[in-house]
Amino acid sequence: MFRQLIDALKRRPLLTQMFGEMEQMLESGAEMFHLIASALTGKEPLSQATHDRVYEIDHGINDLQRNIRKQLVEHLIMSPGTDVPISLVLMSIIKDAERVGDITKNLLDVAEAQGGAFPDGPYNTRLKDLLAEVEGLFEPTVQAFMTSDKQIGQRGLVEGQLLARRCDAVIDDLLEDDLPCRDAVLTTLTARYLKRVSLHLTNISSSVVMPLHRID
Repeated sequence: MFRQLIDALKRRPLLTQMFGEMEQMLESGAEMFHLIASALTGKEPLSQATHDRVYEIDHGINDLQRNIRKQLVEHLIMSPGTDVPISLVLMSIIKDAERVGDITKNLLDVAEAQGGAFPDGPYNTRLKDLLAEVEGLFEPTVQAFMTSDKQIGQRGLVEGQLLARRCDAVIDDLLEDDLPCRDAVLTTLTARYLKRVSLHLTNISSSVVMPLHRID
């Protein structure tokens, strides 16, 4: 049903433009995340330019969200009684895309608090692996949404849920560990933010797979 609705909506000029903007939101979120992941893993130095670029992208995502939301409301006003279910789905998706940007900014806070890359320690490898896998979740999420491919959406849904559980496992292990307070706090925040990003991406994938009442 989602694919048929999307295909029908894409034939309308306003909604075609909206889908392009939604794709841009998701791709901008992926760019933000890549910048922070590169800094946290030491692939790129953390700099003022990185900070500025992350905030620039986030402002662009927020502008797109407001613009898309405005267009959806105007569309429903101009065509009352039509496209309500899919409009609710799209509202949910743009909110998830916006939250990905906000949480990625939180990861920037972690990177700046620790001066860049993860310090050597017992959680270094696990966090790097989680970062890489969450970053890898962006492409199938965008692809599933833009093509309405349920198979890709289902894969993203399962992978995102598994990643969230692995992030929880890091936090559970920290409860039994004796890391210095600063390291424990920064590791906990990283795991928590990675979980949130993976679940917001999972929500987007669920829009392709689930009926409206089961999204989110």
